[in-house]
Amino acid sequence: MTPNNVFMLNLTAMDLVFLIFVPLGLCNFFLWHTDSIIKVSNFLYALNLAGRPLLTACICLDCYLAVVHPVTYSRRKSLTPRVLMAIAVWAITLAQGIMSTVFDELNHSPWAMFVYVIALPVIVICDVSIFWTLKRSQQAGKALHPMKKKALQVITNSMIMTVTAYVPPVLGYILGDLLISDEKEFDCFLAIPILVTPTAGSAIMPLLYLDNLGSMKCCC
Repeated sequence: MTPNNVFMLNLTAMDLVFLIFVPLGLCNFFLWHTDSIIKVSNFLYALNLAGRPLLTACICLDCYLAVVHPVTYSRRKSLTPRVLMAIAVWAITLAQGIMSTVFDELNHSPWAMFVYVIALPVIVICDVSIFWTLKRSQQAGKALHPMKKKALQVITNSMIMTVTAYVPPVLGYILGDLLISDEKEFDCFLAIPILVTPTAGSAIMPLLYLDNLGSMKCCC
């Protein structure tokens, strides 16, 4: 168990629980309209809207320390701080999930993007710093260490996720308030459809991770 795998394991657990419930949630949204399932769906969406970006930020931060500050990282590879960070992410995620069951429209409001505002700067800064450090290493003619190559793969995946799953909702809510003033139109044409990209991210990231491990060769 490497330090980075602590976050990856928790992210996998969140994605698995969320994706298993998605078909049931969709059926209830279009057909059944059962209140109890709606509350469970609102609660589980916190795994996608809060837990996933925070854990992605933790993964990027860990890779940043490994690549940019390798000496410090090698001395502080204890799993305890990572476990505590993962527990903190779960606490924040569960808190948002509970709030979502109390306030039904929370997941369709700009407040759902609050965690993204915290996580996105961390992800972007760490990714850019790692790419810059690896670029300087290649210019100096140094061979990349296997750990740095692995970090590069993880960071590439996180950049893909950031562009495809995290940035669109934030931009949508920021620009949506300027373009659509009516609350019902905002919900129908923007708030609900905009949840598609974070939902897709829960399926895209595991596939990218499996591809890096070479487990997708039989499917390609």
